[in-house]
Amino acid sequence: MKKNVLLLFLLITTCAFSQITVVGKVTDQTGEPIPGANILEKGTSTGVISDFNGNFQINTSSNDAVLQCSYVGFETQEININGTSQIDIVLKESPESLDEVTIQGFSGVIGKSRKRTESIQTTPESVTALNSEGIESAGVTDVSSFSTLVPNLKFNTAQAVGLNFITVRGIPQVRGGDAPLAFVIDGVTIPDPSLLSQDLYDLALVEVVKGPQGALYGKNAIGGAINIYTKDPTNKMSNKVQLGVGNGGQFQAQFVSSGAIAKDKVFYRFSTNYKTFDGLLTNEFLNEKVDFSEDFNIRGQIKARLTNNFTVAATYQYFKIDGGAAYYSVNPIGFEGEFPGGVLDPNPKKGNNVIVADVLGKSDMINNYGNFKMNYNLGQVEIQSLTSFNKVERSSFGDLDFLDLSLFTQGEEATTNTFNQEIRVNNTNTNSKFDWSLGGFYQTIKKDIYQYGEDFSFDPPEYDTADYINETTTIALFGFGDYKLTSKLTVSAGFRYDIDNFTQDDFLFVTNSERDNNEFQPKVSLSYQASKNVLIYANYGRGYRNGGFNAEATDLFNRSFDDETSDNYELGFKTTSWNDRFIFNGSVFNSKLKNQQQYILDLNTFIAGVYNYKESKVFGFELESRARLTNYLDIFANFGLADAEIIDGGTTGGENGDVTDNTKYNGNKTPFVPVSSFGVGLESSFNITETLKFNGFLNLDTTGKTYWHESNLDIHTSDAYSLLNARLGLSYKNWKLDLWGKNLTDQQYYQEFSPGEFVGSPDDVAWRGQPLSIGTALSVKF
Repeated sequence: MKKNVLLLFLLITTCAFSQITVVGKVTDQTGEPIPGANILEKGTSTGVISDFNGNFQINTSSNDAVLQCSYVGFETQEININGTSQIDIVLKESPESLDEVTIQGFSGVIGKSRKRTESIQTTPESVTALNSEGIESAGVTDVSSFSTLVPNLKFNTAQAVGLNFITVRGIPQVRGGDAPLAFVIDGVTIPDPSLLSQDLYDLALVEVVKGPQGALYGKNAIGGAINIYTKDPTNKMSNKVQLGVGNGGQFQAQFVSSGAIAKDKVFYRFSTNYKTFDGLLTNEFLNEKVDFSEDFNIRGQIKARLTNNFTVAATYQYFKIDGGAAYYSVNPIGFEGEFPGGVLDPNPKKGNNVIVADVLGKSDMINNYGNFKMNYNLGQVEIQSLTSFNKVERSSFGDLDFLDLSLFTQGEEATTNTFNQEIRVNNTNTNSKFDWSLGGFYQTIKKDIYQYGEDFSFDPPEYDTADYINETTTIALFGFGDYKLTSKLTVSAGFRYDIDNFTQDDFLFVTNSERDNNEFQPKVSLSYQASKNVLIYANYGRGYRNGGFNAEATDLFNRSFDDETSDNYELGFKTTSWNDRFIFNGSVFNSKLKNQQQYILDLNTFIAGVYNYKESKVFGFELESRARLTNYLDIFANFGLADAEIIDGGTTGGENGDVTDNTKYNGNKTPFVPVSSFGVGLESSFNITETLKFNGFLNLDTTGKTYWHESNLDIHTSDAYSLLNARLGLSYKNWKLDLWGKNLTDQQYYQEFSPGEFVGSPDDVAWRGQPLSIGTALSVKF
């Protein structure tokens, strides 16, 4: 018996160690990574694809295995590994591609929405993604410029640096609160939504996956997730310098450098970006620009391959943004003709709104972020450890009456400290029918908020409106798995169980509050690969956004607000046809929300707070398409519809005064949610000569009708508007010249509108969108 057990042990050990783990990178002849290249062990069905940084990892059957690497438009290569565990593959363009004899189809965009590398055309989720080449072509420099390419996603800013408003599939973000999307950088979840204000540069992937993603990303992924992956450090030395200028006194300088500290062992990447902008919007009372900004960003990365199976990487990033604040528009005619203020047209036209505050608002944000990653490959299993910290400091000061009168001012100082620790165990066996991952997560968040105002009718005028510290501790367990029932049918299931503790120490109202919440977030999907080019899927997912505490109870909101949950059901399809030259994807979804969160500022008390709708729902659909008409021209379009409705508005207040009954809004549309979105565009890329290349990108983005208040009154509702953006580029050898324009028709629009009659103010106020912006940039790689 002992002999049989020993023989069985030796057999298992031999099988386990007969496999060789090979890691590597696929690049073109210029050193640029090739995402989506197919790497196959010759004579077997074992294969993988390279990720958005060109990296791959494959388990081969022996030391003398042969790898075949192929990619559309490039020559297929065969590589004998000869016992080597590290292989870098350089692909050459095929003669057919160079001669442009045939029209090349789409090779597909590689994403990581389910935390593993796969083509978005085979991912059973509603995903929009751009790899490095697409990011550069579209001129994506921030989340706002990418959101114009994604149906049912809207990104706005207002008030001050770092104050963002994201709406996804009918779920809006509350002011200063948690976003309805998880924000993930290089696989690390960043909880502070103010970081979405930073410039995006030197990127390998930007990806949005929609629908509740709590099972994969945890709390606040109630509407989806934004994945951003920076470019990896490289083994080959490369550098890039870019200088740019634009109207409004814009100046930008960027430097990127990457290479090996110890060849094949230790690599670095250093990048920095500086941008300054004088502004385009004018305060007519002060005769000064108000939307000025200055942005400095620096990032350093080090990656070390300590052994063939063990790698470590560290990243540190610092950025500081200074900008204007509180430059809201008011009606130039004024109420009763006395001075600016009163009712404001929600559909702006030239001359019908002005910025006339007597105080020049200013704001700033400083961020320090770092992470440390360890990856250990055991052959069939990979263990990952991700440790990160983040500190955000924000401050702002500006007018509060927004008039050319010395009445009220406002200010805020906020600091957020976050620590994350995550352990993941992932399956790496590509031959298995069952793909899985498991892990645990720990997070602490500490937010220190101080808000104050000035009322010049009192002596002394300054008073405090909020002074508190919120702390959140989260422990979570999660798991996700795919099982191939047949060669075409796959079932997926995942879960995440969050254990949250929330506390608040309020120094202004001298209160201490604490609450606990445990939330189970399941996800189930079924996908059917009807043919090589047709995928049909069905998903159910649950997400939640955590509740919290307001500074004080008023008639408009309670002392605390509840956790928001969403149950989402979705059907979708993904198709590729016409020799991979036409992509057409779509999905329809239905979400039921409980305790949906909304924000309001009570100007009777000068206290801001969050309240809940008892029940609401969203029904909608999305369509995305792209066609390659010739080797020189692509056309793309997308459309999204989100019918968001209040089912039961519930009641708020009553703790210290009157009750506000929001059930009178039952059946109305949820505010801050565009009813629809539509985008259409053209993209072109071709060689003029062997050394001269042209790139062009044109996009028309339309935002549908938006209700700014639950009342749905026409006087507080904006009609649809369209923004036209374009980018043209010429590349000569290592040089590139770009010309870009945003809002080329100089469309006036609002990013935020606040009807005064519902917050105790005589004024409607609004935050203007960015006017016509144009510029140019010159870069060189060496």
